[in-house]
Amino acid sequence: GLHLGVGLLGAWLHGSKPAEYLQFNTHIKQFKELESSGNHIKDLVREHFIDNQHKLTVTLIPDEEYGKKLGEREEEILKEKICRLTQADKEELQKQATELQSAQDTVQDLSCLPCIQLNDVPLSPLHYPVHSTNVEGVPVQIYEGPTNGISYFRCLISDCDLVDEQESVLPLYSDIMSSVGAGGRSYQDCDLQKMLRTGKFSCSTHATADKDQIDKYKLGTLLSSYCLNDNLPYMYSLWQDLLSKPHFQETDRIKALLDADVAGQKDQITGSGHQFALTRSRSHISPFGELSEQIGGFKQAKIVQQYHSGDIEKLVSEAAGTHVSHLDRSLFSMALNTTPDKIDENLEALSQLLRGVPDIKSGKDYGIIARDIVAVDSVNEFVEISNLGVNFCARSYRAVPASHPDSPILTLLGSVMSSKFLHKEIREKGGAYGSGAMMNQQAFSFFSYRDPNNVSTLSVFDQAIDWACQGSFTDQQLQEAKISIIGKLDAPIAPGSRGLSEFLGGLDLDQRQAFRTGILNASRSEVQRLAGQYLSGDRLHGNVVVGAETETSKFRDLGYRIDTFGQNN
Repeated sequence: GLHLGVGLLGAWLHGSKPAEYLQFNTHIKQFKELESSGNHIKDLVREHFIDNQHKLTVTLIPDEEYGKKLGEREEEILKEKICRLTQADKEELQKQATELQSAQDTVQDLSCLPCIQLNDVPLSPLHYPVHSTNVEGVPVQIYEGPTNGISYFRCLISDCDLVDEQESVLPLYSDIMSSVGAGGRSYQDCDLQKMLRTGKFSCSTHATADKDQIDKYKLGTLLSSYCLNDNLPYMYSLWQDLLSKPHFQETDRIKALLDADVAGQKDQITGSGHQFALTRSRSHISPFGELSEQIGGFKQAKIVQQYHSGDIEKLVSEAAGTHVSHLDRSLFSMALNTTPDKIDENLEALSQLLRGVPDIKSGKDYGIIARDIVAVDSVNEFVEISNLGVNFCARSYRAVPASHPDSPILTLLGSVMSSKFLHKEIREKGGAYGSGAMMNQQAFSFFSYRDPNNVSTLSVFDQAIDWACQGSFTDQQLQEAKISIIGKLDAPIAPGSRGLSEFLGGLDLDQRQAFRTGILNASRSEVQRLAGQYLSGDRLHGNVVVGAETETSKFRDLGYRIDTFGQNN
């Protein structure tokens, strides 16, 4: 409703009647009449674009020296401003800086503010019951609930028996599967049917650290879609065509996908550089971190660039080979979220879909992947990206699986550090857009986002560890962190996503109860002790800074490993 209202403002402000823009059926009818009378859209395109001589073509050519020139210009401006300062100006600036420092270091009295108490927090987690059945030998998890006449389908295909090169292709394979044609339909026809018949239709790579065992993880390809219940036959028909006859021969379409991926890489890194830095830092401390870098970090981005500039037929061949390895329904597990009256119809459609997939039953254990950790020393690394303009810093330590008794306490430690120390030091004083600490995927990590600093931020990470090890936080701050975490755990879950976390390898009900109890019962002394146990001393960790080429020499002098990321890698 809000987006609809904002969308009406343009016409309304220019004198049109906003109610006319809400007559959707009338506009659709008019459009159909115009289109039925001839090539209305084609004629408009020809008139306003192809035959229109009133046009301007602008070509933007990047300056490879832009970052260097910008830095030199900023230094010149700074010197000019300093030269114009009088002694009185300098004293005034020093006074303002001292006042700002004092204000930032002042501890505010928050006792007057209303606050939820721990005794207001429910002791048990939210739970949405699911049940399981078996269709053609494939386990299917079912959630029955008020999904507003929509059925949600997921299929997880295990990829635990792949070599490194095959794992690297999985994200590209998923993109291709989501975008090419299938059966008797071209990719344009498939896209049209997806838009007409479904609300979402996607294929993605799914990886998660094992919840129970350190240095083990699960890897798979996730098929996901949803549609109105009336469109169930069409949705499953699309999946049947895609699984049985995907059009890997549509090389022009695949090239266009690679073009789009490469073109958007710089924007993706600029917008989510902290995620890239976190992924890279975790790759230095655990097998799962190494996998995450391979399928979703800088390493994957370089692989995309290599295929983009290399032989497209090689990618097509490897994607087709990956697809053949998926045609074994003993690798499948499925989940349905739907209304009670549509369960049987969904299960019958699934049965028909699965009957077209061979049941090889190779006897392999298609589940948890275990690999030995290779790293024995901590790693410091700088990733250079031309003309980046800001920094993204990250540090990760080896931790524990999600079901371990120490996991909730480390989660609590991350929350306390983020809100009570890192925010003030990195965001308020340092000027970064954001920062934090977290326990996630068997690692405890620090990060900063769009940070003007780098070395000083890494020093703040050290200070945060000392702050926690000394127990410098209060019981009230610990309670606030507990309530914050419970609030996130108890956030409402849409009917279409209920049971999804457990289906994808998350904690079961008993483990979520233990995690919740661990959060609520944690004491200051326990948090302080685990900070020292997991983060202090010479614990194995990965330090990563992502920044511009102007910072490279500084980090090289500090002994950092240097990696360069760019369009020519």
